[in-house]
Amino acid sequence: MKFRKLGRIALATAASLFIGFGTQSCYYYTEAYIIVTGSQYNQVASYREQNQTGVLTQAPHSPLSSGGNNPIRALLLNGGRYVYVLNQGTPKLNADGSLTWSGASIAEFSIGGDGSLSFQQNYFSQGRGSLRLALSTTGTYLYVLDQYQPAGSDPNTTPASASPGTYPCYDSTAGVYRPAGDITVFSIDTNTGRLFLVQNQQTQNAFGTPLTYFPVGCGAIDFHLLASYLYTAENSDPTNPSIPGQVIYAYSVNPSNGQLTQVAGGSQPVPGATNIGVLGTSASGTYLYVLDNGTNQIFTFTNNGGNGLLSAISTGAVTNVPNTAGMTALTTDSSNKYLYVTNTQSTALGSSASVIAAFTITSGTGTLTPFGVNQNNAPVFGVGSNPVCIFEDPSHQYVYTANAGTSDITGAKLFPNTGTLTTLSKGSTFKTVGTPTWCLYSSNTD
Repeated sequence: MKFRKLGRIALATAASLFIGFGTQSCYYYTEAYIIVTGSQYNQVASYREQNQTGVLTQAPHSPLSSGGNNPIRALLLNGGRYVYVLNQGTPKLNADGSLTWSGASIAEFSIGGDGSLSFQQNYFSQGRGSLRLALSTTGTYLYVLDQYQPAGSDPNTTPASASPGTYPCYDSTAGVYRPAGDITVFSIDTNTGRLFLVQNQQTQNAFGTPLTYFPVGCGAIDFHLLASYLYTAENSDPTNPSIPGQVIYAYSVNPSNGQLTQVAGGSQPVPGATNIGVLGTSASGTYLYVLDNGTNQIFTFTNNGGNGLLSAISTGAVTNVPNTAGMTALTTDSSNKYLYVTNTQSTALGSSASVIAAFTITSGTGTLTPFGVNQNNAPVFGVGSNPVCIFEDPSHQYVYTANAGTSDITGAKLFPNTGTLTTLSKGSTFKTVGTPTWCLYSSNTD
């Protein structure tokens, strides 16, 4: 009798353990919300990421209008409750060489508990042809990189036939001179996400009032925050014509008022670079990466001096993975061991037309070395056509790209110990808004 009783207890215990483990293994939840902008229909969409499989499903009421024309970037406010969509607007080239912009804005959206997006209101950068968004390390200031400073009546960019001080940048397509670029700064109410313009307290206009923007160089390309410095890539520095070719500016960021101050000697050339496309940083904030499609190389810099001036790592630039070109975006894994770069072109035998190229990051030196990222031990992993963005999800299990050529998202399973990427078990391709332009995630799923 006692034996039978003990046996029933043992069986019950085993059954409860089985049920417990079975329940745990089948516990599905939303890991993050994936947000994608698309230019074909001026839309923004939200997707729910399933934790066990990495599968994406469309959130309620998605997609919706981006709040303007040509959404090209999006940025998440710290805390994950608000997202800003940068609508570059659509330029019209007039007979006199002037540009008229329509539909430019910075649209604020709130993110609901089910991942749904809700439009709040629009804000407007001071310059024209906005290109990029960046958030201060404190999360209290928003920076917008504009191709042109204000010139002419809104929403126009007027040209000049010669190169006076206010029109230093030559536009070879129209045969006219245009203004240099700028950075518009907003302070953020972190409770509501509302934006408030920050004036330039260091420079005044002809009327003796502060500028409403911070000037940069000609042909703005990209910018990125690294520690307490903001780095911008430009086609040229009109204030220092002795520096040939493309340059990177360094600005110190005042965390208390958002002011930008150009670092002395902070206009630095990138030796040999001819077609910079992307600036990015490692997850640790140790390295600044410059992707140059002109030479098909990756330049790696550090701010070792702590003064904002960049130093190239001792091993120098590294050439992209063989038979691969058209670098568009980058990310590192959370442990800073691997660098992943999206490429629009690959001619390697048996490879997809567009791929993720993978590099190991040597600790201490930052040297990049291609490594086998897929199950065939090749240094590339195939994705949809023309990837425009890439990120590692907050659970460190998956890597996603959004692909403009195929209007979809590619998901990959990440093995953190080796950096290997494999296809997802339940399918790796998810349709999204037309012609994606950017992607990001919010890990706030409350």
